[in-house]
Amino acid sequence: MFWRKNKKKTKEKKELSVKIQTIPDVFYGGKDPEIYHTRDLGESVKKDEKKVLPKKKAPQKKTQTKSKKKIIIISSVSFVVVVGAISWYYIAQYNSAKRQLENPPEETPVVEEIPTVPDVVEIPEVVTSTTEVVTSTEEIPEIVTSSPALESVFLEFPPLLLLDTTDLDGDGLTDIEEELFDTDSGTWDSDSDGYFDGQEIFNLYNPRGFAPVKLIDSGLVQEYINPLGYRVYYPLAWQTGDVDPKERQVLFSAISGDYVEIRAVEKKPRQTFVQWFGQNAEGQFFNDLKGFTNRFEQEGWYRRDSLVAYFEGDNYVYVILYHPKDRAPVAYRHVVQMMYQGFRVQKTNIELPDQELFPGLEEVATGTSEGLLGE
Repeated sequence: MFWRKNKKKTKEKKELSVKIQTIPDVFYGGKDPEIYHTRDLGESVKKDEKKVLPKKKAPQKKTQTKSKKKIIIISSVSFVVVVGAISWYYIAQYNSAKRQLENPPEETPVVEEIPTVPDVVEIPEVVTSTTEVVTSTEEIPEIVTSSPALESVFLEFPPLLLLDTTDLDGDGLTDIEEELFDTDSGTWDSDSDGYFDGQEIFNLYNPRGFAPVKLIDSGLVQEYINPLGYRVYYPLAWQTGDVDPKERQVLFSAISGDYVEIRAVEKKPRQTFVQWFGQNAEGQFFNDLKGFTNRFEQEGWYRRDSLVAYFEGDNYVYVILYHPKDRAPVAYRHVVQMMYQGFRVQKTNIELPDQELFPGLEEVATGTSEGLLGE
């Protein structure tokens, strides 16, 4: 009996020690065989235990990245659509406004119904009374045509400019004006008579000739006489031209494009200059004006930058306006001063006084005059 028990134990040990070979998993389900090796039971159990472990969550990450990409694509597409819609809306508004400016709607003329009064014409039986009514109606246009002439005046004023172009010698004339009057731009007194060249031009004396030579006798300027009666000096090198047939607007133009305009503007009876100024000088201030008396004892007003001057007559106010080619600086300010210093509303018997000589220069003047007479 003991032997049988021992025999059973030895059989169980032999059975446990026998190597068992199993069919690899690759052969299940008709899969193609892969290279495999013999395994013992312990290894297969360990590998089976490893397979039981939970699977990795890598596919979930892929799905998350895909969903993020979809969200980004959808948001970008929607943003582009919104921006495009907004841009289209504003472009459409701009195009519609542009069309309205280019093609404004035609204004429908307002047709006023003229009341017909046939009975009123037929009521009077006397022929004389009807003829008087007709003549009175025909005279109405003559009264209307005279008033627009006073209201249609438009004066274009230059801006207030205080800066001049270069004046190297500081004689009161710009270098451009020195060329116009043929004076020396390198010295302040071209004729050495003790007066600045600009001072002599302002006082209507010759800056090149020894005192007392007048500017009108120098050959540098000439006198313009308007059909209305006023007179003015202007540079000989400048051109004159009238704008209207009655010469109420005259231009004195330089080659550079600068020009001086003289306008004769009608003045109502018993109208003061202040009233006229408030009605016709649009955009101007009376506080900028200064009253003065010119070299021919003609009273007037000039603006503080000397680019505008006014002279009052019986029926007109004469306005001198300087229009520079460029806004600043001014090249011919002293020419304008010379023009309003020599302006006269009508012909006058007042003559320009002779220029006084400085002490010590009288002998030089007499010597030069005797030399000229001897020649």
